[in-house]
Amino acid sequence: MLRSLPSAFLAVAICSISVAARPLDKVAKDALTVGIGTDNPPFGYNETADRKGLEYDLVAALAEGMGVHFRVVKLGSQREGEEKLLADRVDIVIGSVKSTEDLRDRFLTTVPYFRTGLGIMVLKSNQSVYTLSDLNGRPVAATPESNADKLIENFIPKAKLELVRTTTDGLTLLGTGEVDAFVNDRSTLQAESARNPAMRILDVSLTADNYVILVNKKSGTLLDALNSELNRMRTPPSPDSQCPLALLCAKYKLGFTVTAANRPGSAGVAVAPVSPRATATRDAPQDVESRLEAVERQLKEVQANLAQINAELRASGR
Repeated sequence: MLRSLPSAFLAVAICSISVAARPLDKVAKDALTVGIGTDNPPFGYNETADRKGLEYDLVAALAEGMGVHFRVVKLGSQREGEEKLLADRVDIVIGSVKSTEDLRDRFLTTVPYFRTGLGIMVLKSNQSVYTLSDLNGRPVAATPESNADKLIENFIPKAKLELVRTTTDGLTLLGTGEVDAFVNDRSTLQAESARNPAMRILDVSLTADNYVILVNKKSGTLLDALNSELNRMRTPPSPDSQCPLALLCAKYKLGFTVTAANRPGSAGVAVAPVSPRATATRDAPQDVESRLEAVERQLKEVQANLAQINAELRASGR
């Protein structure tokens, strides 16, 4: 930890910079270059005023805790962020990035800072849609990066998929009645339903996902520092108080969804800090992250079986 450095932090939008894959000590001498998504409220807003989003505020808190300045590179998509990270144009990428086996193979990933899943939103006035099967034959919107298209094909095989470029586009189509449902991260939909009483969310989640920060595989010490700060933010400072991450989620009207560690010596079982590179190495039976990865594998098997069943039904003309 670089607590001896000034705790003030600086964020500036930049267009192009080469940073190389840097360890923490080199980041501290310059600034943490953050690739951040901006079109997924309440996590990221394409604005420069007070409403920058939960992930911007989280980066600011992490940088302050690490004693480093930070600067922002706005990302148009997750793919752009991955490319910039591999090209050493940014140090980390944050933007509602879901932890997957593929990403863990190509990058280092932090411990989760949020958990969610794909949900389905409809207009409250639409009283004919309450289950997945109710959406068969109806237009359903989704963004390509959500991977909802594959899930819709498996779970709602007769739905009419409408791919949209952004979350905002999907919500607009739903609001105008051009589609009957919009599939997106449940947390995003919950924030929208809290803002817009004309919307409601179906009581179903298609996936269970962890949001993580991506780090270049050559920057292990930076990952260690980020995980240390995330663990601090997931830990209540006292037995009767909320942890900093829970307070940050509450600011954006989101429920705190990751497991908070108990303070050592407090009532209940104390949870040890997560080891720095745990996402790739832990296999303790009671470890929450390992259990979630097992659930993820099981879900993929269920989806594969559903796809096979649907294919057989189509082949038989049923």
